Amino acid sequence: MVINNSKSQSLISNLPILSNARRQQLLYEFNDTATDFPSEFCVHQLFEQQAEQTPDAIALVYEAHQLTYRHLEQRANQLAHHLQSLGVGPDMIVGVCVERSIEMLISLLGILKAGGAYVPLDPSYPPERLAYMIEDAQAAVVITQSHLSIDFPFKTPPAIVLVDSNWNVIAQESKARVISPVHSQNLVYIIYTSGSTGKPKGVAIAHHSVNRLVCNTNYINIIPQDRVAQAANFSFDSATFEIWGALLNGACITII
Repeated sequence: MVINNSKSQSLISNLPILSNARRQQLLYEFNDTATDFPSEFCVHQLFEQQAEQTPDAIALVYEAHQLTYRHLEQRANQLAHHLQSLGVGPDMIVGVCVERSIEMLISLLGILKAGGAYVPLDPSYPPERLAYMIEDAQAAVVITQSHLSIDFPFKTPPAIVLVDSNWNVIAQESKARVISPVHSQNLVYIIYTSGSTGKPKGVAIAHHSVNRLVCNTNYINIIPQDRVAQAANFSFDSATFEIWGALLNGACITII
């Protein structure tokens, strides 16, 4: 259809639907969502800052057990020293095959402090899938629990760290903070896809991407008084928000 008048003619499709003010609001003001975030830090470094600020605050709760930020920091440091003695460093992959527990959080944080990156391994997965993920990620170390079996037919068996029954050995390590040359562009984790269209594929994420998700966001404000339910399977990426969204903002994780 063409609109005609004494001054001009135009196709309806060319007529502006929005006023200039409304167009400015919809396209620019509503989309002004950029926020500053600590892109230069690693995830564990931001946790360490939080542990310094609120050492006595409760960091996590699991059943009848709880840990303060100070105690979580110290135990993760001990594990990190132990992992470094096994050669863990920047971008080195460490598998984590543990059940939902306090040890799960200590393991993830300890790996990052050592400079490595973690691969979550759900113990309920079929052994063949777990073996494939460990070998595909080239994980040289796997953290697990004594009651779980990962005695798979590996071509190159990884070093096994039993985070529960071996803790008496790990506890001999220093509680002091670990020094690692890792930076925000290094890997923080690899999470594998479902593999519904073939072999599972690992998706690699760097530290700064996690910081962008949970620090100074434009969609939620997590404060120290918050309690965050850790309900997602840690092999699923939504667990990233639950775990690091809480720990990097001084909140408390309640492991479901």
